[in-house]
Amino acid sequence: MNAANCAITLELTSKVAHLAVLIRAAFVDVRVDLSPWLTSTETHRQLDPHSIDLSFYFPKRHVGMECRCILLQVRFFEGLLQPTCALSHIEASAYDCTEPQWTFSTATDTFMGLYQPSPEYQARFRHIMRQIFELFKYPNQLKITSDHGA
Repeated sequence: MNAANCAITLELTSKVAHLAVLIRAAFVDVRVDLSPWLTSTETHRQLDPHSIDLSFYFPKRHVGMECRCILLQVRFFEGLLQPTCALSHIEASAYDCTEPQWTFSTATDTFMGLYQPSPEYQARFRHIMRQIFELFKYPNQLKITSDHGA
């Protein structure tokens, strides 16, 4: 689901914004798109309602990352508003114009494809993935107060 559509609570809105900040901190010249999917009915039927999807674009082909665009899908085990919601894994697909360059999944912690990022940028990308896991460690924390005011 488009990241912009996931901003349904103040906490999720804050985390989606922080997700964009994490990416911009690692790649200062990148443009983040919180709505990478078309808004057609057919596209929406194919989207995973348990994911936060965004893409980011470099002004030109990024030599270290070996791509121009990356689609990032932060996937959860269940709906984002569930109190027990937990991050499952993150998948990334990199493109240069319309040609796929590489994919990455935290489920296997591997890059696959003909044109993979340099080792330095693979390490940087993995670091961002760890930061995202930390950010969504508790994606829907509910503040529960007792009747005793404690």
